[in-house]
Amino acid sequence: MRPILCVIDLSETSVQVLEVAGRMALAYKTQLIILFPYRLIDYGYKGEISQLKNRLEGEAREKFMSLKNQVAVLGELSYDFQPEIGFPSDRISAYVRRNKVDSVVISQRQAHAMNEVNGMALQNLIVGSRLPFTIVPEQIDVESVVGIQ
Repeated sequence: MRPILCVIDLSETSVQVLEVAGRMALAYKTQLIILFPYRLIDYGYKGEISQLKNRLEGEAREKFMSLKNQVAVLGELSYDFQPEIGFPSDRISAYVRRNKVDSVVISQRQAHAMNEVNGMALQNLIVGSRLPFTIVPEQIDVESVVGIQ
């Protein structure tokens, strides 16, 4: 089976998204690709853009490690954390065009945010990708996901 693409925003709801995506990857015996799209906003940063990018990606990796420690299933499977500059819908679309994946997992909050930016962004993304999407609600019983206890 091809990898599962899990899109996170490094908020607390990312724990549930990682748990669901991790359980799916474990059940299907596949790799998990964890995509963190972020905006390259300098906040008054004085210096090279490449240094800002490196700093933001370093901070993202630190936050991910903290979240990872809350998701035990990640210790049982192969995963790759990939921070990328851009809007979530653009990064998801680009990733699924360049790579073969079997499904996409995102949070309810991310899905809602995509539609706020461009009224039909999520629907267009799903139709264009031709992949199943799993949208993880903020309140979920992760024990019931994919029947893995």
